[in-house]
Formats: sequence, structure tokens, C-alpha cells
Amino acid sequence: MDNDVSYNIQRMNMLFSTLKWMIDSQQIGISLEELSKQLDLGEWETQHLFQEYLGKDPIRFVQDAFSPSLALTNKQETQLSIFDSFDDERKITSHIDLDIQLLDEAPAEIYYSLFPYFLGTVFIATHESGICQLTFEDTETGSIRLRRAFPKTTIREERTELQELAYHALMNYFVKTEDIPVIPVGVKASSFQVQVWNEIQALGKSELATYGTIAQSLGDLNLSRAVGTAVGANPIALLIPCHRVIHNTGKIGNFRWGSWRKRVLLAIEK
Repeated sequence: MDNDVSYNIQRMNMLFSTLKWMIDSQQIGISLEELSKQLDLGEWETQHLFQEYLGKDPIRFVQDAFSPSLALTNKQETQLSIFDSFDDERKITSHIDLDIQLLDEAPAEIYYSLFPYFLGTVFIATHESGICQLTFEDTETGSIRLRRAFPKTTIREERTELQELAYHALMNYFVKTEDIPVIPVGVKASSFQVQVWNEIQALGKSELATYGTIAQSLGDLNLSRAVGTAVGANPIALLIPCHRVIHNTGKIGNFRWGSWRKRVLLAIEK
């Protein structure tokens, strides 16, 4: 069993490094043969690796990652290049359901653990009422952010069933193998932030929104800047999919956990 875990972690780390390399070095026209050499795998193994974790053919992923329409909403999309073809059957509409609640007071204890993931090591923290943080360790130290948010709470490294459920949801996020129950989220935030996060988590995969459309759905288009601030403060990566919020210009924009990661996420879901 330990050998299986070690093997899977190795494969996820290898995929993580390759995805970041592909985006950072702009591997726009990379072939399956070249990609396989980078991974030091056979072509069939490379295809299997991408299908297993991304649910997508590797070359199709590359095409979508560098597509001019990657960060355009459905209403904005036009046939901009040979990379852009639209197949309604490929649209994914499922998402992980969350029950996001404001904490009335700081929890007495919070537990956290680190988990391997093909998009980078994730930090997951929970308390008795739900998840309070899910972040990527390569961009911010999760324990530091957690202690800033809950300075008077006892925080310890310990694995919980709720952390396991959140991690299970991540592993089912792009390649769904089973239904995931509603995940409770208990956060320290403003009521406006929770409103924004609820709007975001209701977005289906392949569905993008702009800061303006979210502000409009909340009743005031002038709230666009405040929406952007709330998006940037999101403490629950992926499960509250703030990567699906883009500029109305079609620019990917900044992302708390790296613009390269946002491009990867959008490409997987395109």
C-alpha cells in the first residue's frame, strides 16, 4: 500500500512540474512525442497520465491552454483560431456542492494536514463546523495564513475525516468517479464575501463569470471592485472556484495561487 501511495505521489509531482513548465515556457506547439520525452514516459503512458488526473487528452489540453478564447465567457466566445472548436457534449456542468456558513465566533481548535495533488501540495484545515482553509503550499504557507485568521485558536497538525472528504473531492474534481456529499464550510469572513463566494461556487465547470456579472447578480454593478477583493480573499481554493472569474476584456488576470495555475485550471475545464 505504501508503495502505491509513493508511486501516485511521484506521478502527481511529475505532472505538476510538467504543467508548470509547459505554461511558463509557452510550449504552444509541443507534440505528444516531445511531451513524453519531457515526462520520460512513453506516449501511451503520457496520455494515460493526463486522462487519469485531468480527464483530458494532453494535446487538446495544450491547445486549450494557449487558445485566444480561454478566458472569454460563453457569450464572448468566437472562432478565434484553429484551437477553438466548440462541442456542447464536452461541456462539464457538475461541481462540488458546498454549504458555506459564517462563523459566529472563532473555533476552539483547528486541525490541518498537507496532501499531495497534481496541481501542487494542498493545505487543508478544518474545525468541528467545517473546512476553513484549502490553499496551495507553493504560493503561501497555509499555517501562517491560518494563524493570522485565527490568532487565538489552538491549531495543530492532525488529520480529520472532513479533511479527507475535501481531499477526496479534489481527486474527483476533474475526473468524477463517484458522488461527493455536500461539504460544510465554516469561514471567518464578511457577509458580502460569503455572498460572492456562494455566487462563484454555483458556477458549473466550463462556466465563466466576470467581476461585473457577479456584481450585477448581487444587485449593484458598482460593486465590481469589491467583488474582486472578495475573490482575492477566497480561503477555499478550487472548491470555491475563483479561477472561473475573469476580466471582461478576456484577460486571465491575477490569481492568488499563480496565474499559470489559473491558466491550467481554465484549460482543463474548457
